[in-house]
Amino acid sequence: MAAYLQWRRFVFFDRETVKEPAGPDGGAAGGGKPFALPPGVTVCDSGRGSLVFGDILGQIWFLSHTLQLSSFQAYKLRVTHLHQLKQHSILASVGEDEEGINPLVKVWNLEKRDGGNPFCIRIFQAIPGNKSTVVSCLTVHENLNFMAIGFADGSVVLTKGDITQDQYSKTQILHEGNYPVTGLAFRQSGKITHLFVVTTENIQSYMLSGKDYPRLELDTRGCGLRCSTLSDPSQDLQFIVAGNECVYLYQPDERGPCFAFEGQKLFVHWYRGYLIIVSKDRKSSPKSEFAGSDTQNSDKQILNVYDLCNKFIAYSSVFDDVVDVLAEWGSLYVLTRDGKIHALQEKDAQTKLEASHLLNLCFMASEL
Repeated sequence: MAAYLQWRRFVFFDRETVKEPAGPDGGAAGGGKPFALPPGVTVCDSGRGSLVFGDILGQIWFLSHTLQLSSFQAYKLRVTHLHQLKQHSILASVGEDEEGINPLVKVWNLEKRDGGNPFCIRIFQAIPGNKSTVVSCLTVHENLNFMAIGFADGSVVLTKGDITQDQYSKTQILHEGNYPVTGLAFRQSGKITHLFVVTTENIQSYMLSGKDYPRLELDTRGCGLRCSTLSDPSQDLQFIVAGNECVYLYQPDERGPCFAFEGQKLFVHWYRGYLIIVSKDRKSSPKSEFAGSDTQNSDKQILNVYDLCNKFIAYSSVFDDVVDVLAEWGSLYVLTRDGKIHALQEKDAQTKLEASHLLNLCFMASEL
């Protein structure tokens, strides 16, 4: 177990609140004022040159690099989940068109238009069998041949085949359990596809490349919603699960190392070799594990950027009421409940080298 309290701390990112663009003549009209997100945002994602938001009125919003907002009516009631593909102009969403527990999955082709809006190429109900239960998480494989939906009743529904076409895909219940599903992630290694499934109480992996989808239980501990992610090849595509005492890493067939990062985790993301963790202030009152990112409390929250390979903290900062952390256009964007967007831009290599050299000199001086 690695004790992060001994890790060196750096400031390898610059923080800046995103401001509204200046007027067309270069004047200050709008410029200097913090950019404000649309009210009622419930879910976020990013990719294909946009930050993407869903709201409580059923609209999906796109924010471009030039801070131009556009939207369309995706559902009659509300949007609850979004997954933007990184390699395709395909967006998957879950939302509701009528009251009650009737979640619908809609798949959108962002390059085709229907009356000016993205073209909806597929719609189907998101329920395991005939049971009415709430969708808890959604993920889509970048090859467009797998979609997995997790539910609060412990079920996972898998769609295999071309997810953009009804006739070329098959949907089935892959997993049934007693605990809410809190995270899903596909892992592709060569021709082998695995799906990680984490609940509040356990972690499993399914091999999807063979028959019958063999399952392996990896651990009898789980995590809250949005407290799991998949690393990139620099960390061997490991599945990362953040509990309140430790962060655990998993291969499809075994548990790997763990790191003693304490604190109640709210969000976990992976970005360019860094592990991003947003956690509650330790002084704040506890809340349920499954509701890990309850947005009704307005608390100070700490964002830490960890380099697991070199064992240092690349950045640490306090935010008010974080909604989510997105990555696009070569930067991180921290969204807060007040509608503001805070950009975290990684410093260039020379600046980071100078900062680390200065810290080493200070460290050696303190040892004398």
